[in-house]
Amino acid sequence: MRNANQSELQNRAIGEFLSKNAFRFHGSEVLVFIPVHDEENTIAKVVDKVRQSGNFDLLIIDDGSTDSTPRILQKLDVEVLTHQAPLGSRVISGLWVGHDLGYKYVVKIDGDGQHDPQDIPRLHEHAIKTGADIVIGSRHLNGFDANILSIKGSGMWFCSKLVSFLSRKQITDTTSGFKIWSRRACQVGMQAFEEGKLREASTYHVEELIIAARKKLRVEEISVVIRPREYGETKSYAKKEMVLFPVNLVRSTIRALS
Repeated sequence: MRNANQSELQNRAIGEFLSKNAFRFHGSEVLVFIPVHDEENTIAKVVDKVRQSGNFDLLIIDDGSTDSTPRILQKLDVEVLTHQAPLGSRVISGLWVGHDLGYKYVVKIDGDGQHDPQDIPRLHEHAIKTGADIVIGSRHLNGFDANILSIKGSGMWFCSKLVSFLSRKQITDTTSGFKIWSRRACQVGMQAFEEGKLREASTYHVEELIIAARKKLRVEEISVVIRPREYGETKSYAKKEMVLFPVNLVRSTIRALS
């Protein structure tokens, strides 16, 4: 659970970033943000590929990295919002900055190299074409692409069934972190976070989609391929998070429905 000090640190980091006189942005209607924590092996390559994918504005959110990630970012000529300590609130920081700076759309792509930046234009185009508030990059749109007998696979399957039931719309990949938000979706997420109904943990994406359904947001999916992580361990599937996942899922579902 986040405490008052964590919220204060996040608010201060965002406030200091937004108070800058000038940004290295280029006037795109889309802000792409990349949350990172100790991604020294991949972040430079991901930034380069995002730039190749289109003329999108780019923001890095460094959540208290302790490896050489900060030094690498200094050489990339990119805007960086720095959390001085790991706060875990990287998605909300991205939505907050994107909304306050007036972007029509905000995209999150991970810094570990699992997502393909060439899919960013497809997310954007689908959002415009359908009028969707959220478009998810789904691994499972063309068939469930995970081992349902594994803990991870069964969790993905159950979460998709749960959210689809509660939202009355089939959503195949509720745990995907590769997505685009409209300004309205950013507002809904920020408000829910401020009210304590949306917390950045292993169940964040599930809780967000339940809240989106209750707020009548339009959610769509496109098919993407998410590659295996080459370095380190995905934070969402750390042992502690996996053990606590069932309890957190119950809590987050109750919060989202309250």
